[in-house]
Amino acid sequence: MDVQVLETDYLVIGSGAMGMAFVDTLLAETDANIIMVDLHAKPGGHWNNAYPFVTLHQPSKFYGVGSKELSKGRIDKIGFNAGLNELATGAEVSAYFDEVMKQHFLGSGRVKYYPMCKYTGDNSFVSMTSGQIFNVKVNKRLVDATYLKTSVPSTHTPNFSIADGVNFIALNQLPTITHPPELYVVIGGGKTGIDACLWLLENQVNPDDICWIMPRDAWLMDRRNTQPTAEFFSDTIGAQADQMEALANAESVDDLFNKLEDKGVLVRLDKSVKPEMYHGATISQQELSQLRRIKQVLRKGRVTHQGGIKLC
Repeated sequence: MDVQVLETDYLVIGSGAMGMAFVDTLLAETDANIIMVDLHAKPGGHWNNAYPFVTLHQPSKFYGVGSKELSKGRIDKIGFNAGLNELATGAEVSAYFDEVMKQHFLGSGRVKYYPMCKYTGDNSFVSMTSGQIFNVKVNKRLVDATYLKTSVPSTHTPNFSIADGVNFIALNQLPTITHPPELYVVIGGGKTGIDACLWLLENQVNPDDICWIMPRDAWLMDRRNTQPTAEFFSDTIGAQADQMEALANAESVDDLFNKLEDKGVLVRLDKSVKPEMYHGATISQQELSQLRRIKQVLRKGRVTHQGGIKLC
């Protein structure tokens, strides 16, 4: 099969959120032509592999590309986020990126999109469906929009061993459960672990039937302080002012986080446990109350092997 030669101003590897936002800006501010290459069949990056009950942890207004708003301008009326700006579901985010690609990017005539293709280096990529090899003459820049290498549980293997007979599943499989186990063991104290616990609680699982393995506790932002609409002005701008004041007056990193907690900017799951990480995740007060119903929280470091012992 002959190598097909292409030419473009920008060769962009990846059509996840970063790549989409970059190309959207190029279309708005330049007259450049762009080729986008991605391993997935549709744009959206890791959203293609996300668990079915995933949502944004930030208001939808903050996410997406500049030319098209993701948010529908709604306040959630039900659920653990009730009373706050909507959090787009994974399905909504995927549909949004698909529409941006089809209607805006491809519709502009300046973007060529090659899904299901693997970048092989030296401005070349190969189709995973046909085997066709492409080589691109890049007039301006090669852009790697996959640099952060966002990973989700369904696309990587656990970094611990699993004994034979252990019923181990990724989050994507939770909605397929047909028979309740004796105990649900959730591994991880970050956003994904929080989502798993909240989904179980929202689906009538008794909190006493959940064992939560938390290698490290996290500081979390009170989501009410991150709202982009006028009715939350005092909360959002007030929290910004509180952060500046805490930064100015803190005598140490620990003192800074304590001051931010005192002001209600940050929260933690257990006030008796000092968090050791802060990755910027947000949480509502309702979600926090629900998570505190789980009493079996195991804080003994990272899991190295699963199976053979009773954890909780």
